Amino acid sequence: MQNPFVNNPPSSSPVKRSQVPGGRINKRPTSSATTNMSNSSSSSSLLASPVRRPRSTSSAGSGFADRFIPNRTEMDLNTVSSIRSNPSIPAFKPSNGSDNRLEWERERQAHQTFDIVLKNELFGELLNTDSNSGDTISRIQYSESLERPTTPPSGHRDGGDTDEDEEQTYQNLNSEPPTTPRRNHSSFLHHDSHRPTSNSTKGVSLFSYGSRSQSNRLHSSNLDLGPNATASMMNNQYFQSLSPMRPESQKLLLSPGKKFREIAKVPYRVLDAPSLADDFYYDLIDWSSTDVLAVALGKSIFLSDNTTNDVTHLATSESDFTSLSWVDSGSHLAVGLSSGIVEIYDVLKNKCIRTLSGHVDRVACLSWNNHVLSSGSRDRKILHRDVRAPEPFFEQIDTHSQEVCGLKWNVNENKLASGGNDNMVYVYDGTLRQPMLSMEEHTAAVKAMAWSPHTRGVLATGGGTADKKLKIWNISKAVKLNEVDTGSQLCNMLWSKNTDEIITSHGYSKYNLTLWNYPTLEPMAVLKGHSFRVLHLTLSADGTTVVSGAGDETLRYWKLFDKPKSRGYQDSLITNAFDNLR
Repeated sequence: MQNPFVNNPPSSSPVKRSQVPGGRINKRPTSSATTNMSNSSSSSSLLASPVRRPRSTSSAGSGFADRFIPNRTEMDLNTVSSIRSNPSIPAFKPSNGSDNRLEWERERQAHQTFDIVLKNELFGELLNTDSNSGDTISRIQYSESLERPTTPPSGHRDGGDTDEDEEQTYQNLNSEPPTTPRRNHSSFLHHDSHRPTSNSTKGVSLFSYGSRSQSNRLHSSNLDLGPNATASMMNNQYFQSLSPMRPESQKLLLSPGKKFREIAKVPYRVLDAPSLADDFYYDLIDWSSTDVLAVALGKSIFLSDNTTNDVTHLATSESDFTSLSWVDSGSHLAVGLSSGIVEIYDVLKNKCIRTLSGHVDRVACLSWNNHVLSSGSRDRKILHRDVRAPEPFFEQIDTHSQEVCGLKWNVNENKLASGGNDNMVYVYDGTLRQPMLSMEEHTAAVKAMAWSPHTRGVLATGGGTADKKLKIWNISKAVKLNEVDTGSQLCNMLWSKNTDEIITSHGYSKYNLTLWNYPTLEPMAVLKGHSFRVLHLTLSADGTTVVSGAGDETLRYWKLFDKPKSRGYQDSLITNAFDNLR
């Protein structure tokens, strides 16, 4: 019988054959070799399925050749090398002041703890068999400093295992499921516990656990019956349980970690402040040494006693209050008005005792140096006033070419720093007219300024919207120490008394507070809550609390710092002599 497929052999491709116009099938040309094809084996091969044929099964296990089955050597060199390396924790890079240093440190510690526990649980002493002193955790930490992993030495090991035993263990791991170790009756009598340990077996694999016998400490002769007996019993029960974790890992997780400083991200107190001006050049809150907060709301001034929470009304004026500042003793309050007048109030008598003239425009900033009161105005002048003298002022400084919006005295060093809307910062020696130093690196108005209470001659300045830079200066050496781009307008600034940190308040366009570490200028915390520019900032007398005021007409109390620890100095002849001189 003639083969019906001789003259029309099938195509090897499974796709549909193309058709010619008219509906007829386009036949492929035949050759003489195809015509003479007549045996059944050739026909069956032509009729076979075009799918991919299975692989040859000549070698054992080749059916799983597409899977990666690590062998002993590759497990040691590759896997151990990758796991023993340090965890890939991204480095801390402040991005426009939005990152939090404390949160990054907590995350880094969590990654490090997890990495150590993972290495200990997977490989134990296999990571470093050359170091025999200390526990496994210490050896893991030591091995992280090496460049290449330490391979297990050949021959007999301390734990009684040989290379053949470990090879058999890895073969069992790849081929057979782990078996539960059996217990005899004597193990129950002696309270033996089968658990993973790195002290009895070196180079353990993932599922091969060694067993270690130990007597029950609760029934020993030297039972602790003291006050710590309960804690000892709980620890013994914990470590003698059938936990899948190694004892070293359990101890590491139970041991207290590094304590990080806690900074509350939410203010513990929020007060309504109606008519609190939303003006960049105003400075309307200040905290006295007697723990009284003064706030200027429109044309009125209120005093809030932080001890009793009592609020009293101090003064009312026909003009708006633009600035205020407490004297060091906390008995008198100086206020500046939009008319250019400076008034001094006695808070005990609750009345104005002095009115000082000299400015012809609003008084944007005030600063005290003992009995000397300095004021800066939009009329570009700085006036020094001796409140003991009858004259309204005794010195006038005309250095700035635009409004003076920042003014801070360094009382300990008798230095005055001024910032203006002309982007300039000047430093004066006492009340001299000519500045001893001028800085012109800022590209916007400089209102935020703060002297370091910890380091002599260190000044921090902050620029406005077009600048956004926080700069640190060494006045004695006339050099810039550091700077950082805060990513937002700097409206005000404080230097903490208790810690070497700087707190800044921001306007366009983040409306938050940022705590900076000195001298690295890394953002330790970012405090959010205000919905308008945070223009006003002050620090409590004990240096623990910051009060911020914004155009959203709220005052927020932030607990940021701890009280300084008292220093117990021993009495000596020198200290007693200084006390007598005072």
